[in-house]
Amino acid sequence: MTTITTAFEDAVHDSQQCFRLLLKAMSEPGELVTLDRSEGFGAMQKAATQTLLSLSDNATPIWLSESHLKDAVIRENIRFHCGSPVTEIQNNASFAVIAEQDLADFDWNNATFSLGCEEYPDQSTTVIVELSRLSSLGNGSVANQSKGDITLTLSGPGIESQSVLNIGVVSQEFQHFLQGRQEHFAFPLGIDLVLVSDEIIACLPRTTLVEVNSCM
Repeated sequence: MTTITTAFEDAVHDSQQCFRLLLKAMSEPGELVTLDRSEGFGAMQKAATQTLLSLSDNATPIWLSESHLKDAVIRENIRFHCGSPVTEIQNNASFAVIAEQDLADFDWNNATFSLGCEEYPDQSTTVIVELSRLSSLGNGSVANQSKGDITLTLSGPGIESQSVLNIGVVSQEFQHFLQGRQEHFAFPLGIDLVLVSDEIIACLPRTTLVEVNSCM
């Protein structure tokens, strides 16, 4: 029985539309955009799948966290639709996807994703992080968030002053990574993050300053 599923209905136009929305999200950190042109591969969320369909190719190895790596449907569809090799070495990956079910236990302190180099900072790993589908990404003030939610106050290029992004409930280790990544990675080195919840995405490029706030 085949594990190959459908991707974009119109591969050219759908991928172009998703690419434009991803470009908007990356140039306007914290801005929410919706990718609704395709279902997910296996258990992979819709927006994560569409990000790979739009950006990856046979020259961009993809690293998958444990749950997704074990999913044959995801692996085979990535190879078939994207043409991308799946790598188990984080530093070799152009893109990485951390599954929703793996995020709570993911070891950010020992992650070895590529940071790029001074000559080619674009060779860093773009990391797609699947957040809970139940607590969607959202904008708004800290006062309007639910108990236990984490909000990010964002500033930097592409943001007029500050913006607030709700990311739901995430681990303390992920919070510490978000808070301290500018201290650990000297620009232009670093990784860009694509946060997804079902078909919604928000991007945190390496230039975005992040302040983590919790709602008690």
